[in-house]
Amino acid sequence: MTETRRTQISDLSRTQLERFQRHLSLTGFGPEAQLRLLDSRVLVIGAGGLGAPILTYLAAAGVGTIDIVDHDVVDRSNLHRQVLHSEATIGRPKTESAAAVMRGLHPEVTVHEHREPIGPDNALALVETADIVVDGSDNFATRYVVSDACEIAGKPLVSGSILRFAGQVSLFWSAPDEAHWPSGGRGPTYRDLYPEAPDAGEVPTCAEAGVLGVLPGVIGTLMATETIKFLAGVGETLLGRVMTYDALTASFREVRLLPDPDREPVTSIGADVAGLGGGPGGAPASAGAACAVEEDPALHPVEGETDPYTGHPYGPEDIGIRDLQAAVEAGRVAGVVDVREPWEYAAGHVDGAVNVPLGELWHGSPVPGLEEASEDRPVVLYCKIGVRSRQALAVLRHRNPDAGLRNLVGGYEQVKAVTEAPSRSR
Repeated sequence: MTETRRTQISDLSRTQLERFQRHLSLTGFGPEAQLRLLDSRVLVIGAGGLGAPILTYLAAAGVGTIDIVDHDVVDRSNLHRQVLHSEATIGRPKTESAAAVMRGLHPEVTVHEHREPIGPDNALALVETADIVVDGSDNFATRYVVSDACEIAGKPLVSGSILRFAGQVSLFWSAPDEAHWPSGGRGPTYRDLYPEAPDAGEVPTCAEAGVLGVLPGVIGTLMATETIKFLAGVGETLLGRVMTYDALTASFREVRLLPDPDREPVTSIGADVAGLGGGPGGAPASAGAACAVEEDPALHPVEGETDPYTGHPYGPEDIGIRDLQAAVEAGRVAGVVDVREPWEYAAGHVDGAVNVPLGELWHGSPVPGLEEASEDRPVVLYCKIGVRSRQALAVLRHRNPDAGLRNLVGGYEQVKAVTEAPSRSR
């Protein structure tokens, strides 16, 4: 919290009493929650598409101190979605443009502008001053750097992302208090959802794939809401849950997220983000090298060795793509299930696979072949790289402990690597 603490409603100025009267009269919120907001300090990464609604609503809601990290300038191509900026601010630093709007909404807000990239060298110092961090960056390098710094510092992190017509939001916290995490122990972090950074160019940026202009408003406002709830101490946050939104179907989905007990705690910041590149708020990274397909241990997983895609040790439930191909040809598979989202399935999938998204499995959707599955003739689950399919396997094991189930290591990325390799025989 900020140094100057307000402990009672008499500490508010007359203009603040007028400005926040709807909060002050709100049952379940009231003066106590408003005072918490005014005494809070938030670090926001990025003043672009997601940052625009985040910064606007945090300032308007009465957060006392807000730090903005962004080294970019306003460009005309930003304006269809970054509604904090305008034609009049083109060419100006985004932090400067944002700060002016925020002070216009709440003149008493303290805004610190950090016109620099965030990277391994400065992330921890920036994070340690905040009560909560909100990551509105647009690249994986920055997300991993911010997540690692928050995990080391024990700071809560609201994270969101958008692409094309979809987005997702969650709250991560490595060291949650009992009120937010009654089960105790370490809470889930970004690396529990995405253990390893993708290869450079594997996931397109918004500039490459496009984004619906209104989408950052939806996701960014949800991120601001989670931040305000956390600081004010009201409601139930998204800690332990990931919320996804599909604008085309106007649908929200929710997936549970638990910390991976086998994952080692983070001790260094952004150690594996080389080659991912930077972006607004994020530092450029050095070039990295990719492994050749024929050297990939995921082709023939050996129990006890580490899955390079997820960081998990291989277990008896894991199957490699070569073994899956052989089992399918021999008729020793009861079914192949793709647990990705429908749009991912539509973009490409294993021949003969059926699509049952992970979120639907959580809600009890049937799985073709599960009742007939055995250890000798299992149902094989896969996703993009093996993270969601491991979660799906755990869900189905709980539903049917005796069913034969396998997880395809490397997921569809491994399938593509093998089937698209020039040396593959046909």
